[in-house]
Amino acid sequence: MKIQKSNSSRELGPIDSDFSGGFMHAIHQFYCTIHKHLEQTLTSKKQISFSQFMILIGFSSKEYPYITQSKLADHLMLTEATVSRHISTLVTKKLLTKEKDPDNKRSYKLSLTPRGITVYLEAKKIIMEELDTYLSSIKETDREIIIKNIIRMTETLNEKK
Repeated sequence: MKIQKSNSSRELGPIDSDFSGGFMHAIHQFYCTIHKHLEQTLTSKKQISFSQFMILIGFSSKEYPYITQSKLADHLMLTEATVSRHISTLVTKKLLTKEKDPDNKRSYKLSLTPRGITVYLEAKKIIMEELDTYLSSIKETDREIIIKNIIRMTETLNEKK
């Protein structure tokens, strides 16, 4: 099985002929390609990276008006150092506030600023429009099958933890 890169005719080379090898390669290619496109789009339109947008998602729930850095890192499956760098940038851009947690002096409570809410909502709209464009070549019934199977695989992985 050989897979072609979508934006180039350069051959990537032979991939394991078994399903698992092809699947892993396809998932990796999909993730890298979509991440690159969303990164470029958000950087040019909203001056935030896709990773910074992912940090903002952590604050979008009304259940968690404040969230700690460590909880955010766990939720996003990132290191605390990575989250810390992004938070510093988002605080500098006045998209987040960072206050000492009165219950734990070594921790901070983080929350979206009004500007952060606006940027988050605008960035989310941009991403949804981009994804709709990317996915438009897939029939609706196939999209549902893909989503159901990804959910099923995720549940299987989570059961093995």
